[in-house]
Amino acid sequence: MENLDPQALKSLAFSRSIIYDFLASSYIYPYRLNDFEKLIKSRISRVRDVAEALARLYSSMNNLIKLLDIAKDINDYNALTPIQVDFTRIDYGAIPYEGYTHTGYLDMNTEISLKRIYADYNLIVNKEFRDLRSDHIAVEFAFMSFLAYEEYDDWSNATRYIEEEDYFINNHLINWVSIFVSTSLKLVRTDYLKLLLNFTKDFMTQDREVIKIMRDVYGGK
Repeated sequence: MENLDPQALKSLAFSRSIIYDFLASSYIYPYRLNDFEKLIKSRISRVRDVAEALARLYSSMNNLIKLLDIAKDINDYNALTPIQVDFTRIDYGAIPYEGYTHTGYLDMNTEISLKRIYADYNLIVNKEFRDLRSDHIAVEFAFMSFLAYEEYDDWSNATRYIEEEDYFINNHLINWVSIFVSTSLKLVRTDYLKLLLNFTKDFMTQDREVIKIMRDVYGGK
């Protein structure tokens, strides 16, 4: 990876942004078929292209492609309802919030610290996230998507964004998402949620290493 040219690095950052955006959308509860269409199915084509392109770098993409294959066939409530039930099991049994995972309750200190990080980039949790707290898994993944996109788009400041990604994945996501996934996997029944959770855990582990390498590459420029 050390020999990647700037265009390849930008392409990788953009692709990672798409994956994190999909993860963010995947953890927002789909109340209706229209929600599932907007959050998941509208992204399938683009995410599949990226997953296939990244498969050699991330072995976790195999599970993502399987997940997308299931998602494209979810066209009625007979297919969606078991997924909704699994989401409910997660929401009540695993609690997808960083603060809760650390403390056993919805910790204000964790939320405040994250709001400060987001504010450094003039970000707030908007209506697309249904008033979720700043430490909800979907919001944290959306922030990583934002950072990866800015790394791609604001190339002259790419080092700033990759350093923030490195900080955020090591000081926030890695510290709780694996625990959340392990707890959730004991609760869910559908292949859809099992694939999503396993992909989440494996991608986080692999992307942590990719970020470390990319940071070294940028630092060597």
